[in-house]
Amino acid sequence: QAVLFAKTPGPHRAFRSMALCALLLGTLAVAAAQKTAIVDSQLSAELKERVGSSWRLVSLEDATAEDLRSAEILCPPFGLARNASAFSSLLEKMTSGKLLQWMAAGTDLINMSAVPENFAICDVHQGGVAIPEYVLSAILQWNVRILQMDADFRACTWRQDMVNSCKRPKYHKEVANQTVGLIGFGTIGRGVATRALGLQMRVVAVDARPPAVTPPGLAWIGTDDQLPRLLAESDFVVVAVPLLPATRNMIGVKELSLMKSDAVLINIARGPIVDEVPFWAALQGEKIGGAVLDVWWNDFSWFQNGTWPSTYNFSSLPNVWMTPHVSVNTLEAHNETLDQAAANFLALAKGQPLHNVVRNASLGGPGGPSLLLA
Repeated sequence: QAVLFAKTPGPHRAFRSMALCALLLGTLAVAAAQKTAIVDSQLSAELKERVGSSWRLVSLEDATAEDLRSAEILCPPFGLARNASAFSSLLEKMTSGKLLQWMAAGTDLINMSAVPENFAICDVHQGGVAIPEYVLSAILQWNVRILQMDADFRACTWRQDMVNSCKRPKYHKEVANQTVGLIGFGTIGRGVATRALGLQMRVVAVDARPPAVTPPGLAWIGTDDQLPRLLAESDFVVVAVPLLPATRNMIGVKELSLMKSDAVLINIARGPIVDEVPFWAALQGEKIGGAVLDVWWNDFSWFQNGTWPSTYNFSSLPNVWMTPHVSVNTLEAHNETLDQAAANFLALAKGQPLHNVVRNASLGGPGGPSLLLA
């Protein structure tokens, strides 16, 4: 650039010098205006694509003491939240923190009391398609049994000696006119209802705060005190409530005894909402038809040694279908997670309301004014 200016006539050289200074000053201003966020290194690149230059993203592993002090957002990996002492120590260092962005639905893994009140806490609602599709897939497969018919057909024919031993299979069932009971009518419950109604199923639901008017298509919706009625009527019971003190062991001995003898419980919420001991007994004794379980009492224990997902060996029960907490594991849901988190990053930078607020931040400690409203 110095050579270029040396060959440029005076007025033009002065103009270009001013332009270069403006460019450098602008670059410095952008750098100074950038806010810092501490993020899970596995998500850093994808978040950066979405938030652009408004945020400086620093992976947790690379963060300096100054990065932690100045950072306004913490977007932690799940494993950190399970380490209570390390999580609390990190939060104490983030004295400028304003947002704890949790990258999943539900914050039961977070010790809320350990999160300073200058942080708003937000989660994401990314499973509104993936999880209802999982539930309906389970309902359809429980009735139709395509995989079992496939296995039987493979075994009874296709022999080299042309000897066939196939028999006509038993009748399978139709889902039309069966009843699906939804425990919880939030994003997931509504998604299941929409799809079940499309299959001409009867849908009933309970919720802690049900709508005043029954949604179109539902046979009825009531408060949680109508749970016994739902259990007695349902062919499939779908657990879709968050894990809270009020919902822990919500399905226990009494509730299981009210279910139809051939009814199936589908849990895509959290394992401890169902009381583990009587549930095992009901399934082992075939007091209910079966279960489809995507969540467990020791969730994610399969990523480490020494612990089963449950105290009991559910894998020994033929009337249980099981998956390792993956009902939401679609590329579309992953992208929705990133999009919702990025939207909160950008909203915070602009001083706009956050989305999916679990707890608002406050100024001046308990009872102080709200910093960020949902």
